[in-house]
Amino acid sequence: MTKFRSPRLSPYSLFVCGCVILSIATGRVEPALIAIPFMVVLAVAVVLGRSTPSVEVRFSMDQAKALDGDEIEFTVYCNASTACAVTFLVDLPAGLELVTPPPTVQLTSGSTAATKGRLLCRRWGVRKVGAGRIQVRDTASTFAYEQSTEPAIALRVYPRPEQLRSLVQPQMLRPRFGSFVSRAAGTGLEFADIREFHSGDQRRHINWKATARHRQMHVNLFHPEWGSDVVLLLDTFSDVVGETASSLDLAVRGATSAAMFCLARRDRVGLLSIGSQMRWLLPGMGIRQLYRIVNSLMETQLAFSFSWPLADAIPRGAIPAGALTLVLTPLVDRRTPTIVRDLLGRGHDIAVVEIAADAMLPASANQREEIARRLWALYRQTLRQQYRQMGLAVSVWRPGDSLQSPLMELQAFRRTSRRVHA
Repeated sequence: MTKFRSPRLSPYSLFVCGCVILSIATGRVEPALIAIPFMVVLAVAVVLGRSTPSVEVRFSMDQAKALDGDEIEFTVYCNASTACAVTFLVDLPAGLELVTPPPTVQLTSGSTAATKGRLLCRRWGVRKVGAGRIQVRDTASTFAYEQSTEPAIALRVYPRPEQLRSLVQPQMLRPRFGSFVSRAAGTGLEFADIREFHSGDQRRHINWKATARHRQMHVNLFHPEWGSDVVLLLDTFSDVVGETASSLDLAVRGATSAAMFCLARRDRVGLLSIGSQMRWLLPGMGIRQLYRIVNSLMETQLAFSFSWPLADAIPRGAIPAGALTLVLTPLVDRRTPTIVRDLLGRGHDIAVVEIAADAMLPASANQREEIARRLWALYRQTLRQQYRQMGLAVSVWRPGDSLQSPLMELQAFRRTSRRVHA
C-alpha cells in the first residue's frame, strides 16, 4: 500500500472557497445566508474525507522488448480500501512518448480496477518505466493526496533493422559451411570440373557420360559453399545530432541490419566499438550472438576523451585474419582514420560506410557558418579520396536513404578496384 503525504485541499475545494469569499467580499450575497450552509457542507466533507486513503498501484506491461517506432500498451492496476478516485500520471524517460494517458478510475471500498494507456518508442535503448505520480481524491473531492512512484520495469527498445538484399562480398572465405560459393573444388552444389576417379571418391559423383567416352572412371567436382567472418567497427568518438536523426543512431541501426543479414547467411559476426573506451565482441554465430551484438550496441554511449587509442590496443582475436571489417563512421574525428589505416596496413579487408554528417546539420545561418561548412566538407572529401586511392572502398550513407544503396556502391567499387601498397 502507498503511504501518502499530508493531504491538501483539492482544486475543486479551492475553487468553491474562492467563489464564496469573492461573493461575500463584493457584497452580492449576505454573509449569514451563505456562511451557515457552506460550513455545514464543509463539515460533512471533512468527516467523509478525514481518513487517509490506502491505495495500491501496480504498473504492468505485456512486453518488455520492442522496436523503435512501436506503440506499447501498459496497464495500471489500482486497489483501494476506501472509496476514492485514483489518477496515475506517467513520467516517461527520454526516448519514450505518451500517446494515450491512463484515465481516472473511481474505486469503491475494497475494489480493484485497471486503467490502460499507450506509449510510443521513439529511440532505441534500455528505459526504466513505471515511474509516475499517484493522485487520490476522496468521495467529496475535498482533499487530494499525491505520492511519487519509482520505475519498476526495464523496457528494451531495439533499433529497427532494414531489410538488406546483399552485403559486401568478402575477399577471403572460411572452410566452413556458409552461403558463398568457393573457388576450391570439393563437395557442394555448383559444378566445378571433371577428373579421373581416385580411391575414396563417392559413387554418386561418377560422371557416367565421361566414363563411357574415355573408357575410364571419371567423377564430378563441385564448388563448396563456405562462410566468412564479418566484424562491424563502430566509430563512437563523436555524434552529429540533427533534428530528426543522429550519426550514432544511423550507425547503430546499420550495424544491427548488417549483423542480422550476415548471421542469417551463416557467417560469424563480431563487433568492435572505438571511442573513449574500446569495446569488442568476438565473432560468433546464431541467434544468441545477434542478441549479444544488439545489447552491446544499445549500451553504446558517447563520452568525450582526449585519449588517442591505436590499433595496437585491439586484441588479435577481435578481428580474425581474412575477416571483412565494415566500418561505420561519420568521418568527423581524426583518430578514426588513423586506426582504419593501421588496420589496412596489417592486411585486413576493410570497407567504409561514411555516414553523411553534413546532411544532418541545419542550413547555415550566416556567411561565416557557410565558409566553415565548406572547409569541413573539403577536408572530408580529401580524406575520402585518399582512402579510395589506396584501394579502400568508401561509400556515403545519407539520412533517409536505405543502407542497401551504399552497400551496392561498395561492392561495385571493390569489384573494379586494386589494392595499392605504399
